[in-house]
Amino acid sequence: MHVQEHEGAMSFATDAWTSPNHKAYVAVTVHFEQNGVPIAMLLDLVEVAMSHLGLDLAAAFAGILDSFGIADKVCN
Repeated sequence: MHVQEHEGAMSFATDAWTSPNHKAYVAVTVHFEQNGVPIAMLLDLVEVAMSHLGLDLAAAFAGILDSFGIADKVCN
């Protein structure tokens, strides 16, 4: 099954850090249940061009969701 086909609720987690060579990165994971089985998977790990400012992290998160075609699966 592709993550885009999941019709139920999805949760997302992020982790951001700076490498020893001063590059900033963010990882995004998705978490959901399929037939009662919890699924967790890494969606992407990207370098954040600027820093760990909220706007930069939000843009990276939105870009990853867009690339997977699941931006519409985030609810308020």
